[in-house]
Amino acid sequence: MLEDIALGDFNIKIDPESSFWATGDNKRIEAFYSGIREELIKEMKDFRFNRELILLYVNPTDRCNASCPYCYLPSKIKTRQKNMSYEELAEIAEKAIVYFEEKGIKGSIVFHGSEPLLNKENIFKIIEDYNDNINFGIQTNGFLLTEEDVDFIKDRAVNTGISLDSPDRKINDYLRGEGHHSKILEALDWFDGYSALNVVTTITGYNMTQLADMIEFLHSHKVSLSLMNPVRGTQRASMAFRPDPLKIAGEFIKAVDKSIELTKTGRRIVIGDFANIILGIVAPAARVLMCDISPCGAGRRFFAVSAEGSSYPCGEFIGMEEFSGGNVFSDSIGKISSSENFRKVMERTVEGIDECKTCNLRNICGSPCPAELYSSEGSMYRKSYYCDFYKKVVEYAFRMIINDDIWYVLRRSALIEKYKII
Repeated sequence: MLEDIALGDFNIKIDPESSFWATGDNKRIEAFYSGIREELIKEMKDFRFNRELILLYVNPTDRCNASCPYCYLPSKIKTRQKNMSYEELAEIAEKAIVYFEEKGIKGSIVFHGSEPLLNKENIFKIIEDYNDNINFGIQTNGFLLTEEDVDFIKDRAVNTGISLDSPDRKINDYLRGEGHHSKILEALDWFDGYSALNVVTTITGYNMTQLADMIEFLHSHKVSLSLMNPVRGTQRASMAFRPDPLKIAGEFIKAVDKSIELTKTGRRIVIGDFANIILGIVAPAARVLMCDISPCGAGRRFFAVSAEGSSYPCGEFIGMEEFSGGNVFSDSIGKISSSENFRKVMERTVEGIDECKTCNLRNICGSPCPAELYSSEGSMYRKSYYCDFYKKVVEYAFRMIINDDIWYVLRRSALIEKYKII
């Protein structure tokens, strides 16, 4: 029932099926856990296999004004130059609203890329017209942002992610394009601590030693949420940018340490990816980011729509037609989400991966990313390229929890509200 696991210089007992864990007297732990095991396993299964869609990622254009060398989109997609019309975007919004209302929720649409602001006029009009009925987000490289755009975003409470890969101008602009660094600095001044802003850093071999500096840089510009994602090898070119997993683990942990140091000064900055790992240990069903859950959120909690309407389990699968669930202009959201091609991804679990099925951390890590593994290894049923990264970071997270330092990463009030026990 409970397995012994050594994490560096300390030991814990864990049930990999529920992710319950404890340290201390074995008999007392076993006696306590036997009374709650069934409930916790049910909670974990309900969370893992919940197939209620809550979000659509919509690419309103195939075009992009940057040429990031590790881009996850196939070049054939970006050369189509397709822009969605207002009417096409409205059709998606209206279908989504009807679908979500039938489920009794206010769902979300995130305008993603290529670069969504190349279709700025249409997506801003959609936000203006449908903001009362659906939550909106934008993920942008930031090149086209103006001060007026930022005012529009803030006035309508649009969740916004902008990209920045390095505090160093030369490194960032090599990865993101000439002039990108100075443009993002300008945009951060306009956002001025906007609470619904996050900054996304794609970790590569070029910037991995600068993660802690990036946190300090973002904190100085009033950013409270950083997302630091290791680059995915879904395209051949991007595979060359994947860093050594153990090396980035050390650099990522330095960045977490820096975020805690700065949070202790009185103004919080959180690395969302690490916060999600902490949640995976202390409150698994409270996790928000879906990549490190098995099965992941692709097709299950969200799906992606390309500019010509084809739907894929997530953006990383765009262009892989064997995973297309249909076209949003000719098929219902329900039909797409229940398609056989989506089911392929939704049925991929750690229990089906030889290298993962006996790992005691399997339901904390989730072995991402199926699209990356399918593209680089020929099968989704392989362990994550970043397996060693996750092991080291999870070990560090356990140590932080045992030392009672997690409140610099999580908000105590949120867990009290959900579980009533902390």
